Amino acid sequence: MNTPLYWTAGLHHDGSALYVSSQQPKLGDRVTIKLRAPASAPIQRVFLRTAPDGENHLEAMHETWRDDHLAWWSVEMPVVMPANPYRFKLLTAEGAYFLNQAGVSRADGPEWNDFKLLADYASPAWAQSAVFYQIFPDRFAAGNPANQVPEGAWEIRGYKTTRRAWGDPVLTWKETGSLDYYGGDLPGIVQKIPYLVELGVNALYLNPIFVSYSNHRYDVSDFYNIDPYVGGNEGLAELRRATDEAGIKIMLDVTLNHLGWRHPWFTDAQNNPESATAEYFTFYERPEKYESWLGVRSLPKFNYRSEKLREQMYKSVDSVLRTWLRPPYRIDGWRLDVANMQARQGAIQLSHKIGRQLRRAVKEEAPNTYLIGEHFYDATTYLQGDELDATMNYSGFAIPLWRWLNGQDLGTDYRPEVADPVLMPAEAVVEQWTRFRAPLPWQVARHQFNLMDSHDTSRILHKLGEDKTLLPLATAILMTYPGTPSVYYGTEVGMTGGPDPDNRRTMPWNEAEWDHDLLAYFKRIIHLRRTAPALIDGGYQHLYAEGGLVVYQRQAPSQRLIVVGYRGPDALTECHVPVWHSGLNDGATLVDLLGGGSYRVENGTLALSNLARGTALILEER
Repeated sequence: MNTPLYWTAGLHHDGSALYVSSQQPKLGDRVTIKLRAPASAPIQRVFLRTAPDGENHLEAMHETWRDDHLAWWSVEMPVVMPANPYRFKLLTAEGAYFLNQAGVSRADGPEWNDFKLLADYASPAWAQSAVFYQIFPDRFAAGNPANQVPEGAWEIRGYKTTRRAWGDPVLTWKETGSLDYYGGDLPGIVQKIPYLVELGVNALYLNPIFVSYSNHRYDVSDFYNIDPYVGGNEGLAELRRATDEAGIKIMLDVTLNHLGWRHPWFTDAQNNPESATAEYFTFYERPEKYESWLGVRSLPKFNYRSEKLREQMYKSVDSVLRTWLRPPYRIDGWRLDVANMQARQGAIQLSHKIGRQLRRAVKEEAPNTYLIGEHFYDATTYLQGDELDATMNYSGFAIPLWRWLNGQDLGTDYRPEVADPVLMPAEAVVEQWTRFRAPLPWQVARHQFNLMDSHDTSRILHKLGEDKTLLPLATAILMTYPGTPSVYYGTEVGMTGGPDPDNRRTMPWNEAEWDHDLLAYFKRIIHLRRTAPALIDGGYQHLYAEGGLVVYQRQAPSQRLIVVGYRGPDALTECHVPVWHSGLNDGATLVDLLGGGSYRVENGTLALSNLARGTALILEER
């Protein structure tokens, strides 16, 4: 692990405050852009390449500071467009180099991976210091016995509602039709707020709570009322009051792509072509042939060619999305289910048009709303500053993390034959992280919704083969990688579970069942994520990756952190990690904020020894 790095590895720029003088510029502002380079680099001239109104422009940069180790170059850039792409062109004794978010190259390229600075961006600033806690409401905590769904309350496709005892094994959809209920509700969440505060999380992501006819509640039958079996509208109002007192944000889950087939909007349209809501849907032959989500007949798909539907869902003052942003609920965020499929139907592709309209409506109502979407794959086009604030960052974070730690991919739970038989090396992990981060403006990338698992995947401990030695490492990377981290309920006490619905087990409230060492670790690292300036708004630089070892830097004006993650499998007795390109000088001392050990930079490297499988170090320069 002593592979030499070329001088170009020391070139660095990101969108953070160390390199961009204004993080929230307005149209017409002038912003200072900085580039850091090794003092020994054979650089002759540096230019900032911009594209005002699409026209290529090269502005000479000036060397503003130099010592024996580093040189800094800077220039002012006028902010003339809503999205301002830029890259660096360096003339050197070896020829020209270009630097963009994908890295350094002798070849120039298209703007897609350029650095981008957004003007007048309605950014949910609170998300930068948020640590989310995802709750599947029926399975987290039961607070009011009166909210229990009665046995046999309704029947669908031959299945009747059933009541399950807390802690009973979760049965499959084929066994229950998703009509098995454990009684978790909003009062239960209110009662557990002291637990959440002690854990350190400060934002809740709740899976759907609207009136519906299943335990997952993605088959909404009333967008304007909270299911009485989770506590009703007053239950959400009370949760809002309680979370306000605790300093906790709330994000709700909504499906704008489809609804449940028992919703009056659909049943009216199904039975009457002249219904006021008939245009909300696409019927091929009434009443049974209509467009639905992935052919699931119980989930009719919305037709966003309907202007009336757009008014209903997000445009009008009393639309679905605007209603819940106002008192007494004042939710802080929306998570849009299957955002990648919304307003898309064969030849009719309105997704981005609707996405932009939707954003304008939400931000007009409440500018600090955190607007995220479900997207398992490439969400780049939704993340350019004019649609979503973030997506659930599966491809850009979670999937490469799974593949590196234990070879698990998104589909391996259901199709083992697609699994990679070889663990993903750290080099490829960093490459995938970079590929998905590079096309995004930094103002968006720093809000990406990072997660290790969710209600749609096996739990992280299951993906790790039940190997708890790797879970702290996975969690450390979650909490230190750029973005907004989310913990799926129960992970902090050692909950496991396979594919849906086994991943939706009830939260164990018997503390004898908890892994208390793991819980203590979560508390420490969540506190660090919420208080460390470098993790809240610091930039990111990849430093080193090889096999089972990954090293990167997070840096803010007031703090520098070096993150080291070692997968194993065998203990690493000794290695010298190059860090000269981080800006650290020889003699610098770094202290591990997790374990307390001390390290020193010598000859441009960081000497590490006796790294056990699953080691995570978060080193602060002192």
